[in-house]
Amino acid sequence: MSNDAASILVTGAGGLIGRALVGLGLPGCPHTVLHETGGVPAGVRTIIHAGRDPRLGKADYDPDRDVESVAAKIAADRGLDLVMLSSRKVYGDAPSPVTEEAPARPTDDYGRQKRAMEMRLQERLGAKFTILRIANVFSFEPGRRSFFGIMLDRLRDCGEIRFDMSPDTARDFIPLTATAEIIRTLALSPPGGIVNVGSGIPLATGDLARAVMDGFGS
Repeated sequence: MSNDAASILVTGAGGLIGRALVGLGLPGCPHTVLHETGGVPAGVRTIIHAGRDPRLGKADYDPDRDVESVAAKIAADRGLDLVMLSSRKVYGDAPSPVTEEAPARPTDDYGRQKRAMEMRLQERLGAKFTILRIANVFSFEPGRRSFFGIMLDRLRDCGEIRFDMSPDTARDFIPLTATAEIIRTLALSPPGGIVNVGSGIPLATGDLARAVMDGFGS
């Protein structure tokens, strides 16, 4: 079933992607709305949960305490679609570009916990559940503990960029604006199943760093 923007609700809308989706005209709210009786308006047909549990990727993460499980319960009880913003990390070390048919082989706690939540919610929601496995999203984000944010901070403060990996390591990078547009388009008619969201182009991190440094010095 196709939606219009007013029938989509972005929960956990205060984060990077959530704010971008609200900027495209989608209604947004904090994740606390999911705990309120009647917090999700009657006209909503699709929930995009854009929040992130602060414990995700850590040893004390508990999926039962993740508000995404609350979003799934509401969706199941009311027959709504749920769009999950998952991660490319569930594929582990698979080289880019990666297809949806690639096996999930996460190599760290974040990837394993994301994959476990995918399976948990898929069992509950079936065809009403769309998993978006998102590549490395970037924007101008100094101060944020992300690949791009750390790189920008280091360049500004120290005049250099240092890696804890080979500069030949290739990753799939996609701009925040493009990511938000894709998510919005998919949420208007959720396909169900798994959809990878990325550029599809492997880019060496060293090449990216050099481009950022060239721009910084221009």
